Amino acid sequence: MRKESKSTSFIKKILGLISLILMVTNSKAQQVTHYFPSGKDKAKTISGQYGGNSGICLFEDGKFLLYGYATSVFGSYVFEKDYLLFYPDEAPLFQLYGRHNANFKESTRFNLAGFESGKTYVQFDNDSTHRVFNDKANCFSPPFVHQESKPVQSLKFIVQSQYMEDDSTYQVFQYTNEGKFNDFIAAYNKPQRARQNFSAYLYLAEGNKLAIRLSNYGGERGFLRENQDGSNQEHWNEILTMKKDYDQANYIDPTEIFSNAHYTIFYPDLEQYILDPVTKRYISKFASDNEAFFAGNPEQDDRYLNKYIRQGMSFLQDERFDKSKLAKTSLFFTSCDEPEKSYHYENGSQQ
Repeated sequence: MRKESKSTSFIKKILGLISLILMVTNSKAQQVTHYFPSGKDKAKTISGQYGGNSGICLFEDGKFLLYGYATSVFGSYVFEKDYLLFYPDEAPLFQLYGRHNANFKESTRFNLAGFESGKTYVQFDNDSTHRVFNDKANCFSPPFVHQESKPVQSLKFIVQSQYMEDDSTYQVFQYTNEGKFNDFIAAYNKPQRARQNFSAYLYLAEGNKLAIRLSNYGGERGFLRENQDGSNQEHWNEILTMKKDYDQANYIDPTEIFSNAHYTIFYPDLEQYILDPVTKRYISKFASDNEAFFAGNPEQDDRYLNKYIRQGMSFLQDERFDKSKLAKTSLFFTSCDEPEKSYHYENGSQQ
């Protein structure tokens, strides 16, 4: 039987967790008594799920999970006087992964993920700087893959300040292609409110039930801790399993990633794959399974994977961005009003 990939399993666990969370009703709480644990096992004393369809999970090892609609943020917390201080995990603003693809010969390919989330720009070598997407772009259908017809020695990623929409300040990051890679996956991780540091304090609500009030979410009433018994215990075990997978995979900033020909990212169990010494692809031991399914769903095909290695980028603090030198066209055009002109990725045959 074909073994399920870790990425598929992880996604299923998230979906299952969301379904379970939505079944829990968040009770109303009234603040009664400020509470702060004592002793060396403080984290164990307060661990558990606080909230229903949104809230926070505190774990015994000092980690947390902030969750809600379209939000799933892991991080660490510490005790500080009568408060808890939270530090969410946050990926670098730009991430870049590269590999060498013998099929590309003199060309270089870039998959740009997440660049639609802000006013982002890219410059290859000393060419003109291009905005990644057209003004008022919408109807995004990733992946967005740009191909240069030459080897690229260096590149710059540029983004407008994320805090002020009309700010003229830009952040510039530079990469030098010392490894002579020609196939890249780049990600822009727009800063999110949920990933900013926050604080909280604990209190006892009615019936001496433990509750938590966060500085960023939950309002005045905060979140009540759920009882860990019966079905709630099963729910908590699901959360612990998801956290374990997250910790082991280092999802926030891995040193290497794996993708298929359509640039879908997977976190495979490499014991279930064989490395082809010629193509450098990782081929599933169950590659002959589900041929018909993957023929109709190539973006989900995890049988043939390519490994990309994390690349270092430098933040150019004193670099000035001259918008007058922008190219007239963006790398990609997409518009709901002009679907026939909009970009669509089709070629996954050279992987």
